[in-house]
Amino acid sequence: MKRVIGWEDLASEVASVEGAPGSVLTLGVFDGLHRGHMRLLAAAERLARAAGLQRVHIGFTPHPDLLMRGATPLQLLDAGELELRMAGAGVDLWCDLPFTPETRDTPWERFIERLVGVTAAKSIVLSPESAFGQGRQGTLPNVRAWGAAHGLQVHPVAEATAGGAPIRSTRIREAIVGGDLTGAARLLARPYALVGTLQGDEVHLQPSEAAVPPPGEYRARVGVAGRPEGRLPLVGRLTTVRVNADGLTITLVRPDAADRRFEGGPIRVALLGGSLQA
Repeated sequence: MKRVIGWEDLASEVASVEGAPGSVLTLGVFDGLHRGHMRLLAAAERLARAAGLQRVHIGFTPHPDLLMRGATPLQLLDAGELELRMAGAGVDLWCDLPFTPETRDTPWERFIERLVGVTAAKSIVLSPESAFGQGRQGTLPNVRAWGAAHGLQVHPVAEATAGGAPIRSTRIREAIVGGDLTGAARLLARPYALVGTLQGDEVHLQPSEAAVPPPGEYRARVGVAGRPEGRLPLVGRLTTVRVNADGLTITLVRPDAADRRFEGGPIRVALLGGSLQA
C-alpha cells in the first residue's frame, strides 16, 4: 500500500498505475478501524478485485475534530498498525487530504466532482451515516443521486451494530476509559492494544494521545508493534501487565527475557479485558 498526502500526490499516484484502470473509493477518518469500518473496506475490496480496479481510500489530516471541535479524539490504534491493517484490508492507495477551513466549506458536489476526476473513480462505498462537504450535505441519498447523473456507482453498506446500537469510535473510547475492554474488543473485532517504548519493565506511552483504561492489572499479550512492512496477525506472549495511575506507563508485572529485544523500541500491549485482581 502507498500512502500520500494532498491532491497533487493523489493525482500523481493514480496516474502512475499501469493501464489507469480506475478506482473504487472509500472515504473517511477510520480512527480505530472498528467493525463498521472493516465492513466498508471489505465491500470495496470485493468490488475492486471483481472489476480489476484500484482501491483508493481518502482520509483527512489533521483529524477534522481539531478544526470542528478544537481537539483531536483519543487515539484507538497505533499509526503503524493502522497502515498495516488498511493494507491487509485491500487498500492500494491511501491519501490524506488536508482538512482546512476551505475543505470544511467546500460544497459537497464540488468535492466529489474533483475527487472522482482525480481518482477516475467508478464506484464509491458509503454507509448510511456518511456525510462530507459544507454543512455535511454529502449524504448517501445526495451522492447516490449525483452518481446516477455522472456515472458513479454508489454502493451503500448497512451500518454495523452491537447490542442494538451503532458501532462508533466514540462508543469504543467510552468503553476503554470505563474499563470495559471486553466490550471494546467486541466493537473493534480484536483486543484493544497500546503501543509505547520499553524502558526496563515499563512501557512508556505517547502522552495524551491514546485512550487508556483505568489503573489495575490486566491479562495481556505483549509483542512486536505493527509496522507497514510487517504482517498480520499481531499477537505476542500471554502475560500480566499493570496500567499505572499516571495513565502514561504500563508495567510488565511478569517480565520475560524475550521482552528485552524490544528495549528502547516500540512494543505492543494488547489488553485482553478484566482485571486479574477482580
